[in-house]
Amino acid sequence: MTVPGEHGLTKPHHDPSDRLTSHPRPSLGDRVTVDVELPDVDAGGLAVDGGWLRGVRDGEQFWVDGELDRAAGGGAGDRLRFEFDITQPVHNYRFHLDTADGPRWLTGIGLIDYDPGDREDFRLITAGGAPDWVPDVVWYQIFPDRFATSGTNRPADPLTPTDTSWARWAEWDDPVASGPAAMTQLYGGDLDGVIGRLDHLVDLGVGGIYLTPVFPARSNHRYDASTFDTVDPVLGGDRALAALSEAAGRRGIRVMTDLTLNHTGDGHEWFAAAKADAGSVEAGFYHFTDHPVRYESWLGIASLPKLDHRSTELARRYYAGPDSTLGRYLQPPFDMAGWRIDVANMTGRLGPLDLNQQVARAARATVDGLGGDRWLVGEHFFDASLDAPGDGWHGVMNYAGITRPIVSWLGEFTSLSAFMAGPGQAGRDGVQMARSMDAIRAAMPWQVTLGSMSLLGSHDTARWRTMCTDDERALVGFGLLLCLPGAPTFFYGDEVGLTGDSSEQARRPMPWDTAAWDHRFLAHYRRLVAVRNKHEALRRGGFRWVDTAPDAVVFLRETPSQRLLVRASRATTEPLAIPARLLGAETLAAVVDADDLRPRAGAFTLPGDGPSLSIWELG
Repeated sequence: MTVPGEHGLTKPHHDPSDRLTSHPRPSLGDRVTVDVELPDVDAGGLAVDGGWLRGVRDGEQFWVDGELDRAAGGGAGDRLRFEFDITQPVHNYRFHLDTADGPRWLTGIGLIDYDPGDREDFRLITAGGAPDWVPDVVWYQIFPDRFATSGTNRPADPLTPTDTSWARWAEWDDPVASGPAAMTQLYGGDLDGVIGRLDHLVDLGVGGIYLTPVFPARSNHRYDASTFDTVDPVLGGDRALAALSEAAGRRGIRVMTDLTLNHTGDGHEWFAAAKADAGSVEAGFYHFTDHPVRYESWLGIASLPKLDHRSTELARRYYAGPDSTLGRYLQPPFDMAGWRIDVANMTGRLGPLDLNQQVARAARATVDGLGGDRWLVGEHFFDASLDAPGDGWHGVMNYAGITRPIVSWLGEFTSLSAFMAGPGQAGRDGVQMARSMDAIRAAMPWQVTLGSMSLLGSHDTARWRTMCTDDERALVGFGLLLCLPGAPTFFYGDEVGLTGDSSEQARRPMPWDTAAWDHRFLAHYRRLVAVRNKHEALRRGGFRWVDTAPDAVVFLRETPSQRLLVRASRATTEPLAIPARLLGAETLAAVVDADDLRPRAGAFTLPGDGPSLSIWELG
């Protein structure tokens, strides 16, 4: 029998959720109240005699003395309450507490006994965060060529021809090619095919479709667009995208797609004009070093010439304003729910030139100018905290804060290499996984975390089931994903157990013969999505570790009206005893793969099953 470990309920806690913050999305001029929840000393909690909030205003620190509130503890202990005014777009704050163990700082990475930098401070931002609906949606990523076909590979309108001479057409059951040939292999998936399979998505319970690019190109991934003025006729053209948005909307599903603000294809009409005339306005859209034969490109790939965001005309056409590409597809008839921005971490950056935040803020201004109900999320494989302060991208693809830690815990070294090449891919235990998550979450505003895509894999990685290598752990990982802060997203076919040891092999066509499906995976995915959809705490609640150990982690998701306890394990462990008074609960009602629990001898005993994921609601 073990007791809660270093992240446990014996320590004071704060997160910027609405359970402990009066205005998680404040406006300038608001007066906010933030609480530190104190543990029950009589149940073994660390005694806290008082404390101060340390904030930063106009570049200088300020201090607020805490006021003890004994009425707000709700059985889990008292609270220290602090009030201050929001006078600037970003407010950093942390707490200096007088504890029985001596002075301690409480920061985004927890309770520490050394002086931190400001990077781990809690943050409140006035930029508004992602649209309020984002944390409520489970997203389903579709690679359009590989999900479903309506039965034709030709444009619906014969007057709108498209060049597919580059393509190697394949039958739906043909194997996926490897190497360069993989990029030109077309299976004929289209947007009408997606419309025809909406029942499957409704059955899963997902609330959003994320499409990789839909513009004409000379590859099946379409990140090398030849124009942004129309949807690829091979996918059904503008009509099909508008029809998908409308049909999905009737079923309660939002649709968003993908934009490459970093580059175009070398077949793009802008690039053709740029090469033809060095004095053209389009020539200023690119970084030519020896016109017209040498130019900067994404990772040195000549077919993907890099955009030069010093051009105001590029911004006007592409992402700045309602008539830009970015603005136009957010409006009728397309009504996209938002954009995922490809390689957002590289956009606007080249050597000493760094216009990344300028681009992000201009794109955000376009979204906000259209009503602010659209989502803008940037691709980022690494620590995105400096690129996502809250006033540009609403959030990021949270590979660093969600994907990599989970893969490192539930996968093997070969799995990690399949996720991302290079050194530094060592496997981690549960304690290390938790610390990795804490480091990324602490560095970003809470609203950015909630507005970020959380995922286990995508079109750019091997399949989650393959990376995990063990089916039981794969099922645990998906459950863990749906219980963490952010907007969970999974790749088409994960729910029926598809495998693939590379990004190319991960893009195999969706098998619609249900005899080929792993129905245990399907039932598990459907059930966990339904649980998240039903429980507000999993979508919007604050986050707190209860216990972290090498093979199991336990945490709380909490709103003012609901508290859920989650245990995820990769192996069998010793049962965990949690004092009921520290947990502030009289009962634990089973939600997923668990029995109802009542305390014995003053403690709840969580079983040590594994690999498994269990959820209880605190009563």
